[in-house]
Amino acid sequence: MTAGDRPAPESTGIPPFPTLGGEAPDVPDVPGVPDEPVNPTATRRRGPYKKTQATRDAILQAAMEVFAVHGYNAGSLREIGERVGLDRSSLLHHFPTKSDLLLAVMHERDRRADEILTSVHPDTADDLPRAILALAEHNADTPGVIALYSLLAAESVTPDHPLGEYFTERTRRVRAGLETWLAQAEADGMLRDGVSASVAATSFFALWEGVQLHWVIDPERVDVVATLRGYLDLIFRDWTS
Repeated sequence: MTAGDRPAPESTGIPPFPTLGGEAPDVPDVPGVPDEPVNPTATRRRGPYKKTQATRDAILQAAMEVFAVHGYNAGSLREIGERVGLDRSSLLHHFPTKSDLLLAVMHERDRRADEILTSVHPDTADDLPRAILALAEHNADTPGVIALYSLLAAESVTPDHPLGEYFTERTRRVRAGLETWLAQAEADGMLRDGVSASVAATSFFALWEGVQLHWVIDPERVDVVATLRGYLDLIFRDWTS
């Protein structure tokens, strides 16, 4: 019996992927500062909690857009506030510091990615490559956010960076999640002979991070999804892309 004829063991199911950003920090409102609604007419009928949550969501979206265009250092709280109709003091009521806001932006990005991973959760090891690529396809639609992520990931290794711990923990969590998924694929006979789930997880994650940076630099010549699909073709025995 050849390797290609070997029957695959029955799958025991694919475990859920860890949340990408882990537990989002609870940033309490600063007392004594009025909460100015983003749209007074739209929020008049809402309770205090819904109004506050809507304002925070709008701030996060505006911050994501501003940081993606200008970067963290050049992106100003004033511009973020102007986009949602808040002055600086009202903005700081929700996020006391700029680094608090930045961390919240990254967790919001991860929350959206978590929703995609949940919606495409694979039923079998054969579905794993498509589930992974679904997130890469989503990222391809948000080049500004990916550019910000790549820049911040590189900056995070500098001393006392506000996202140092976040990126360290996130990297470990994502690598572990990939290894768990690929270990299931290995157990189900989906990986090619000689492919280690641990090595494949680390190399695939490194490739993903690296090719995204290349795409940010030269988007006309680099295709992230096609590159990742090509790597998955190398490590998976047979799957339909």
